[in-house]
Amino acid sequence: MNPPKTRLRVEMDRAGSFLSARKPREPPILGRTLSERQFLETAAKQRAAEVVRAVEAQTSVEVVVTVRRAAGRYVATSLGGGLVCAVVCFAVMWLSPQVYDVRTMPLDTALAFVLGVVLVASVSSLRRVLTPASLRVARAERAARSAFAELGIEKTRARSGMLVYVALFERTVVLVPDRGVPEALVAAFEPVRAALAESVRRTDFEAFLAALARLGPTCQPLLPRQSDDENELCDNVV
Repeated sequence: MNPPKTRLRVEMDRAGSFLSARKPREPPILGRTLSERQFLETAAKQRAAEVVRAVEAQTSVEVVVTVRRAAGRYVATSLGGGLVCAVVCFAVMWLSPQVYDVRTMPLDTALAFVLGVVLVASVSSLRRVLTPASLRVARAERAARSAFAELGIEKTRARSGMLVYVALFERTVVLVPDRGVPEALVAAFEPVRAALAESVRRTDFEAFLAALARLGPTCQPLLPRQSDDENELCDNVV
């Protein structure tokens, strides 16, 4: 017969096993609204590559998806945040009824500036709020054009490549088609681009995949897949 302490331990182990069995399983992480970091995970990139292959099975457009953490450094935004902190600090010391040592006020102001710069540079959500949306979009568009050349998307035989540039910090998506893509099709891309950008803004990866899949039916009427089409560009997210 088991001693009392041993029986108690056995019963506790059984209870723990029962609770573990009853605990509901967590849903797969890719089924949830994803954070910015998870857009960069290997499993997410593999799923995006599968969607790209499905799109290219319908059209001769060669789609390349690239995901970047940020399209720019936005140093001016951080410096501006530091300047605001410095001005506020100086104004408080100057206007406050409390007496501050004039000799240390410049040092305090400089310290406030440094702390403000570090704060804005470290907190991406704050830096995003302080950066004008027009500047974020302009940086993303410029970075997308650079990535288009960097990734060699113009090297397809029919010049039918298209870059899907995902800028996570900027919360936007830029589409850069090659010159072989008809203008009528470029205009038809805008609703798809808007849906992609909205999914990135909400960091919703499932919505991103759904919007990406829309490129197939959008491209097919004007650039259907041909029997001699070759996969000239990498399908993997870069």
